[in-house]
Amino acid sequence: MNNKEKNKQNTDDLDILRTISKKPNISQRKLSKELGFSLGKLNYCIKLLQKKGLIKIQNFKKNKKKLNYLYILTPQGISKKTKLTINFMKKKMKEYDELMKEEEVNIKNNNKYKNEIKEFGIGHNSQALDNVIEENKTRTKPLFKTIEVNIKRRTVIVDDILSTHKEVPIPSWIELSIIDVCNRSCSFCPKSDPKVAPNTYQKMQMNLINKLTEELKEIKYKGSVVLCGYGEPMLHKDLNLICKKLSEASFVEVVTNGDTLNPKQIKNLYINNVNKLLISMYDGEHQIKKFKQMIEDSKVPKDFVILRDRWYDSKKDYGLKLTNRTGTISIGQQEEVGKYKKCFYPSYQFLIDWNGDVFLCPQDWQRRVTMGNMMQEHIFDIWTSKIMSKFRRNLINGKRIESPCTLCNAEGTILGKNHANEWAKIYSN
Repeated sequence: MNNKEKNKQNTDDLDILRTISKKPNISQRKLSKELGFSLGKLNYCIKLLQKKGLIKIQNFKKNKKKLNYLYILTPQGISKKTKLTINFMKKKMKEYDELMKEEEVNIKNNNKYKNEIKEFGIGHNSQALDNVIEENKTRTKPLFKTIEVNIKRRTVIVDDILSTHKEVPIPSWIELSIIDVCNRSCSFCPKSDPKVAPNTYQKMQMNLINKLTEELKEIKYKGSVVLCGYGEPMLHKDLNLICKKLSEASFVEVVTNGDTLNPKQIKNLYINNVNKLLISMYDGEHQIKKFKQMIEDSKVPKDFVILRDRWYDSKKDYGLKLTNRTGTISIGQQEEVGKYKKCFYPSYQFLIDWNGDVFLCPQDWQRRVTMGNMMQEHIFDIWTSKIMSKFRRNLINGKRIESPCTLCNAEGTILGKNHANEWAKIYSN
């Protein structure tokens, strides 16, 4: 396939992916008419996209003739759509720049043309593109002081804050997995097994961060957004911008192994409105002195950083409250599966992966069950969706009967009791 044919195929793929992401239950006949494709060409393209793993196709069960389908973009499909869109925009921007260069003299000498270009806002003259996020040079939010013990610190945020939107409780703790790679391979972490949790190097884009921030504002979110998840957040090059943007709508915490930290980076995180920086020390007690000196050199408030001792061996459970990460690891002194019945995780929190996929909690390392994708739905709609409600109701009632919960040995009731009680009232009505 030459470049011309490849570009045409990419354009066709983008048109199909965009259309079915907006109209997943559209018929092939209507889709072909909307795109200007023959039915034969459309059928060929759809089968190709399915073969590449970009879309899933499901028959409507109640349709006897089986002529209608439901088209679902896979995570790979969502990522591909975004990539094709960006490439398309780059191509159009380049064409725009070339046209502007050709007409530069005529436009420069004519105010009418200048104003017309400013009004429709194409390319580098777009008002939307003028609103570029830049890192803070000074901190713009006060530091929210909390107790430095981890559970008590989280209790202040989770259990002391119960907000509602449209008369239902909203979460107070959101974990973001902004990058799917870690520079370490700890034996108690699923990242130690590349078959279970390989480093894919995929990273969250700013458009997702912007969307999340605006939707959290809409529901008047008052909790924390914590950057940790399935990778090491300090490896994301846009970390400071991400933190600054999220701070418009929430408290922001960053959890790191500290390997890439230096005084300047600590200072930058503080300046960009991070509320807490939690450093997990895995190598030994000597790291305390190292990081305390680093904190002093950064000139941030001492209670901005929390140092966590994690250098113990399996006899002391590595200094962690070990769980099996829904049947993924068995190292250390693990609780038996089935010991804990109730779980409040889905009552007060969820996790968002790099591509926008929403998961019940950070225990699901194999990403078995997706609650939805926030690039396709409003975050509140995912939070109150049928699938999320099914898991939440079951777990409040002590029923771990759905995968991945059937394999999980996490206690799950340490936090979120207030949220769970409110949800129980709603489900009992």
